[in-house]
Amino acid sequence: MKKKFVSVFTAVMMLFVFSITAFAESDQDVAVVPMRYSYTNIVSSRISFSGHTATCRSVVEGKSSVTKIEITQCLEEDIGGGWWYRIASWTKTFYDNYATYTNTKSSVPSGTYHTRTIATVYVGSNSECITAYSTTASC
Repeated sequence: MKKKFVSVFTAVMMLFVFSITAFAESDQDVAVVPMRYSYTNIVSSRISFSGHTATCRSVVEGKSSVTKIEITQCLEEDIGGGWWYRIASWTKTFYDNYATYTNTKSSVPSGTYHTRTIATVYVGSNSECITAYSTTASC
């Protein structure tokens, strides 16, 4: 009985010791890049408001072999039931392994919004596509 208790206790302790804790900072930045991606280190999406003007910011960092990054950035409003309505979108291509893309939209109606970043990262003719969402913000 004692041997079984020690085994169970050890297994539980290992779960606590080897667990990974993740947290988001309060500046509404979210970085979503699981290790399964071959060409990409970081994709982040951020939103902020000044009155009724939204600022959307996307950052994409590829590995050193990356030759091109295409970013499509979308400002989307929460319309309830898990549905989002696209208010605006912008697209830009960067010929580097690092890209920062910022856009603003004025006269945004009161509501809850997020920024969706769709990054296509290229190494030669090979590519991978990653989508990242900011946390929500209201105006």
